[in-house]
Amino acid sequence: MKSLINYFTTALMLLVLFTACESQWEEHTKTRELRGKSLMDVISENPETSVFASILQKTGYDELLGGDKMITVFAPVNAVLAGVDMNNVEALKSIVRNHLAYAGYPVSQGKFASEKVEMINGKNLRIEGVSINGVALLTETGKYNLTAANGILHLINGMIPVQKNIWEYLQSETNHIQVDFIKKQDKLVMDMEKSVQIGVTPSGKPLYDTIWRNENRMLKAHPINAENQNFTFILLPNPVIERIETKYQTYFMKDDAVLQDSIVRAELISDCVLLPVKITADGKYASLEGVKMDISNSNILEVYQASNGTVYRMNDADVKIYENKVKTIQVEGEDYFSFYADNMNAWMMRQRPLLHGGKDMVLNSPTTFITSYRYSDSDTTMNISINRTFSPRDATYNAGRVNNCYIEFKPVIHSVPYKIYWAAYNDYSAHINLPITLSINTGTRTVRVDTAITAQFSQKMLISFPDKPVVKRNSSGDVVNNFSLLHVFTSNRFKAGLPEEKQLFKSIINTDATLLPYIMPTKNATFTGEDDFFVKFEGEDQYGDKETIINPTYGQATVLVANTSENRATNSGMIFLDYFKLVPVIDPNE
Repeated sequence: MKSLINYFTTALMLLVLFTACESQWEEHTKTRELRGKSLMDVISENPETSVFASILQKTGYDELLGGDKMITVFAPVNAVLAGVDMNNVEALKSIVRNHLAYAGYPVSQGKFASEKVEMINGKNLRIEGVSINGVALLTETGKYNLTAANGILHLINGMIPVQKNIWEYLQSETNHIQVDFIKKQDKLVMDMEKSVQIGVTPSGKPLYDTIWRNENRMLKAHPINAENQNFTFILLPNPVIERIETKYQTYFMKDDAVLQDSIVRAELISDCVLLPVKITADGKYASLEGVKMDISNSNILEVYQASNGTVYRMNDADVKIYENKVKTIQVEGEDYFSFYADNMNAWMMRQRPLLHGGKDMVLNSPTTFITSYRYSDSDTTMNISINRTFSPRDATYNAGRVNNCYIEFKPVIHSVPYKIYWAAYNDYSAHINLPITLSINTGTRTVRVDTAITAQFSQKMLISFPDKPVVKRNSSGDVVNNFSLLHVFTSNRFKAGLPEEKQLFKSIINTDATLLPYIMPTKNATFTGEDDFFVKFEGEDQYGDKETIINPTYGQATVLVANTSENRATNSGMIFLDYFKLVPVIDPNE
């Protein structure tokens, strides 16, 4: 009896093995047969995809699938297409383009290898397991991974919905501030690559057979119409937009009210284009520019999954101003716009790992500085003023023998008061602890004192506001168009050997007729220390108090960091700059 059971068990195993091998051989033979046919042949011959084959023929895509381009087809079975209008060719084309993909997308070990598939309409569809945007493949044998000569065929039991991208979805909105503004940015521009020159005008200018293309500045900066990028877009109701814009107005002031409104609206729309993110909890969500929007999960009204991201329709949101919409502006010395010196080679960018960003800018120049030495003995106490000139570090590449050498920057600033700081590092060893011998006359006797001094250096900052004449150095070395005729920004002097950050203050400009054109801060003739070396402005005017500068309009300012702060002519001074920063004076609760 036991032998009989073993016999039947062995026979059953052989039968199963033979059946499996026969099935695999049939699959192998079938695959080999399909590889000699085009995708169009395979689809046409399959009774389950005859309707899709008809659609391909009506739309002309049968030629593509009969060619030699590698394509993956996700073919809906007949029952799925029963309700499709076969006379609407454009709608049929839209369906087809959303079911064909260039390149091969086979299923291996029960899933696709990639997380998305790009259809020939440019849409990037998400893949989960063996589903395309939630539509599953038919996984029975012979219904997926059908390999033809020019690609792969998968049968699906559904139609993959054509997803709009974010911009396509938004365009269905009517009377909406965000959408209407973006639409208004459309303009025709000349396509220089496609336009062909056909001659010249009587004035000698090129004459083109012009090809025009549409361009939209908002979509160029924030391409929510692009299929190859992902975004999250916050769609706000008009009253919320207007409320936030009212808050923004203060910080984007312009003389032209229409221009100001346009800038504010563009700024808010930019803040609504977020980095790709799923909003599942209350929080601050960052835009492409790093501005964070306060979003409460309970304010989400609707979520639309677009082909290039997600649209959240909200009933409320907010954007904080303090160190968010209006941030501290830090400008590295090496990020200059231009510089000037009588020897341009005297400007150098140094590698200094100790400093912010690992670099700084230096103007190599002879420099003269004044310091104070306090002498005291049993008979007398007195301050001795020491005037010392240092030679340039490099005698070949040196400058500063003319007035107002500078390095120029073009920061974009808001219409707010700013406090200003800068950092510098004079690490020249010849400027540190220089031994000297002083001969001091106390009135009753002469005393010799051996001591050491370390260089102190100063520089100044010249500023012109957005939309105002640009501050500059003219050919005579004079400064024109500084924000004020009375004041110039400087700081307490830097001491060699110490990397320091210092706050700038307004100093009263020296009004001596020979010095006035150079915009030099006034030195205190009776200074006793660094805090009173320059005469500071006390009080307040239209530009703020001594520690602030009130910028009246939003836009690009011009900043010059210049020498000629203590001396002029042949020893105008070195310039050291690690960075400067503009800190907006704003209520932290704003």
